[in-house]
Amino acid sequence: MRTWSVALVAVCIAAGAGCSKDPEVAKREYVASGDKYATDKQLPEAIIQYRNAVALDPRFGEARLKLGNALIANGDTVGAYREYIRAADLLPGDAQAQMRAGQMHLLARQFPEARARAEALLKIDPKNADALILMGNAMAGIKDFEGAVTHLEQAIETNPSEVLTYANLGAIQIARGEKEAAEGTFKRAVEIQPNSATAHWSLGNYYWAAGRAAEAEAEFKIAYGLEPKSPVILKGLAAFYTATRRPAEAESYLKSYAAQGDVAAKLTLADFYVMSKRAADAKAVLGSVAGAADGFIPATTRLAALLYAEGQRDKAHAAIDSVLKKDATNKAALLTKTEFLLADGKPADALATATAVVTSDPRSVRGLQLKAIAERDSGASAEAIKSLQALLVERPAHVDAQVMLGELYLAQGDASAASQFAVRAVKTTPQSWNAHMLLARTALMQDNLTLAESEVARLTKTSPQNADGHALRGDIYMRRGDTARAAQSYSTAVQLHPNHIGALVGLIRVDLAGKKTESARARAESLLKVASNDFNGLMLAGIAFGSLGDQAKAEAAYQRALEVNPARLDAYLSLGRLYMTQNRLEDARKRYEEAAVRRPEMAAASKTFVAIILGLQGKPDEARKVYEEALAIDPRAVVASNNLAWDYAERGENLDVALQLAQTAKAGLPNEARVSDTLGWVYYKKGLASLAVTHLQEATKQAPADPGIRYRLGLAYLKNGDKPNARTALEQALKMNPQFDKADDAKRVLAELTA
Repeated sequence: MRTWSVALVAVCIAAGAGCSKDPEVAKREYVASGDKYATDKQLPEAIIQYRNAVALDPRFGEARLKLGNALIANGDTVGAYREYIRAADLLPGDAQAQMRAGQMHLLARQFPEARARAEALLKIDPKNADALILMGNAMAGIKDFEGAVTHLEQAIETNPSEVLTYANLGAIQIARGEKEAAEGTFKRAVEIQPNSATAHWSLGNYYWAAGRAAEAEAEFKIAYGLEPKSPVILKGLAAFYTATRRPAEAESYLKSYAAQGDVAAKLTLADFYVMSKRAADAKAVLGSVAGAADGFIPATTRLAALLYAEGQRDKAHAAIDSVLKKDATNKAALLTKTEFLLADGKPADALATATAVVTSDPRSVRGLQLKAIAERDSGASAEAIKSLQALLVERPAHVDAQVMLGELYLAQGDASAASQFAVRAVKTTPQSWNAHMLLARTALMQDNLTLAESEVARLTKTSPQNADGHALRGDIYMRRGDTARAAQSYSTAVQLHPNHIGALVGLIRVDLAGKKTESARARAESLLKVASNDFNGLMLAGIAFGSLGDQAKAEAAYQRALEVNPARLDAYLSLGRLYMTQNRLEDARKRYEEAAVRRPEMAAASKTFVAIILGLQGKPDEARKVYEEALAIDPRAVVASNNLAWDYAERGENLDVALQLAQTAKAGLPNEARVSDTLGWVYYKKGLASLAVTHLQEATKQAPADPGIRYRLGLAYLKNGDKPNARTALEQALKMNPQFDKADDAKRVLAELTA
């Protein structure tokens, strides 16, 4: 009993008046106290008291309405939204509650809901001008411009002196294409209220949108004269003068705005200085802001970006880390940190910070973009594609995302998908150089040389100093077999950009075609240096050195390529073939076993290569064990996943696990024939013949000259009951190579089919 009594006392103390007073009296006292704090501009204290009242009575609509007012005044729009909606639901006959809720619905672009609130208001008072304005804006939001104009005109009849009504009506008239009517509406507002800054400002905005800058400026100046301290007018004039390339005048208005002492105002001035490339001035302003309680995080985040741009990377990281130490979830700071890490060449770390942003805000456009870049640079192209697709749901016209998505599909060999995004990007932003470059590259991959040439002509005319256009022109000439002109284009690109990887690769191809071995060697040496982080460049350097008989340099190039992208099967195979030709498999195996211990970041890749070597040495059981070890280190290691899935399928064991592994490999290497072959073969072994056919058909398209894939496709057709196609596929396999490793079984199956 004693314990119960103590607990009861504790509850009463915590609840305050709740145990000693009538709850109805207590909640009213909380509201009265909140009102006093609100009158004295002590908003945090007022919010606490209103919340106390709501805690006692969650259906206390008056308290929720006042809490919403306090929250909106304190800058918490999201919190105010929730309270206004609840208040309006609890107080259906309260005009203020319905109006506040309707305005919040408008702000959230919830136009049908805003219209419902306006209808409730008009039932209370059919001539309520504010309700008519709310209804007009709601109907405009759902594209009912006729109804919107009708209600706004009624609002003007009810209250002819309300300037904002004219502004809203003019905006809708513009949306309907009624420019003359809109101009008349804005002018009428000025006539009715010649001393209204809002009226002059609205007319000025109309003139500016119509391209009548001089008239716009005149109206803006009148508005400024009427309200010289208005933040909207000061920022608007700065934007106007910035857009009309008069930065000195823009600066004067931003300085006036910043002089008001508000942190946001000073940050706006600092951003202007950053945009104007006046880093010293920006730092001075940001330094003054960083000392304020609410200024440290935004100012230090901007200072960090300036430091990084100046090359002071350590100081920049220290600055942004100090922000994240104070607020580990700050989105702007996390995005800035992500940008630093990407520029530092640390995509895995960048992916962690970008993921933190997207987890807290799945609709963050910048977060999704940086996450996609980090995923791409980490070799996770399938994940990067998903991030970009999510980004385009939020921002369909984001041209950088369209181009990047097209480039990812192009890298996977899917020219059709890449072309769709290239066309879309060009249509979205016709002046985008990158969009036209993507279109040219996809056209080349699709052998549409006419389109590729026309796009390259545009690119080199628009930006004659950009080496990429000239290098691509060289690729087109090579496709046409014109090595002389290809060499000229590549040379032009190298003159503009001496370390241009694509142009150097092109010149090596030209040299090898012309049997200019010494020239090819010199260029390959240069390529090996400049392409230290470029997978394709390193692979071509390896091929070039191999063609020149320099096995040591070829090995170095392939090894570096494997380090750059451990998810690329061709790097493993090229290196494996090189060791086989040199009879160095055992030496290579020992070296990579040591590397797995010495370099933890490459452990999964090293073990994968050890397993490949064991397979080449005829030690499948040992290879299988090492693949499993690689996947224990990195479950997403796509090459190990593919090869272990194949091993399980060949043995007819662990087929469910094999399917999961094959699907992992397919997600990472969707256009690799060996991966499609593995997935199809796993389905075949699981008895899912139709799925096996689908993926083996895809594999034959990706590697049309591989008899083994064609053989497995024939077996899948047969299991699926399609004897004619089975016979055709098996015959094609034998025609390609009568001695391939499964030739005897192919002949046996064919004999049974014809028996």
